[in-house]
Amino acid sequence: MEILLTGRHIDITDAIKNYAKKKLSKLDNYFDFKENGKLHVVITVEKFRHMAEANLRSKRHYISAKVETTDMYSSIDKLEDKLLVQIKKLKDKQQKVVKNKKINILANISNITSSTGEKYNEIVEEKLQVSKPMNTEEAIEELELSKEGMILFFNIDFNKVCFIRKRKDGKYGLTISKY
Repeated sequence: MEILLTGRHIDITDAIKNYAKKKLSKLDNYFDFKENGKLHVVITVEKFRHMAEANLRSKRHYISAKVETTDMYSSIDKLEDKLLVQIKKLKDKQQKVVKNKKINILANISNITSSTGEKYNEIVEEKLQVSKPMNTEEAIEELELSKEGMILFFNIDFNKVCFIRKRKDGKYGLTISKY
């Protein structure tokens, strides 16, 4: 990542330059900043106000922050904190988008044979009926009335999608999703 420092009403000393580069070089661990990132930091001093402003650019992202304190080193520290918070928010937002995308999977299964010689090479689509939100007791009653041995439903007790099935021993197996 390329870091450019500019001083307004101040001559940037080597100590400030090294400190800023050391603190702000941590930002290149995110996204594509290491290869394509350009960070432009403007340091300004007006009487007792020490301001630091940063613009971080890459091919896909643009982040900016501005901080004002009474000490230049603390301004640089707070500037790094602000940029990290914005980067983490952007990263979380992108992860939510990826998580919520619907993925269509096409299965390409070659002829697979089991140890008994049976061939497994077909995928059979089955219809899934979505039922109304219900609690576990209502789902058991619905399971007793249906021909299928299992039901997928939204459980209002847990506010999660659940799967209930009738086991071979006559009991019911309830699986609660993590999400």
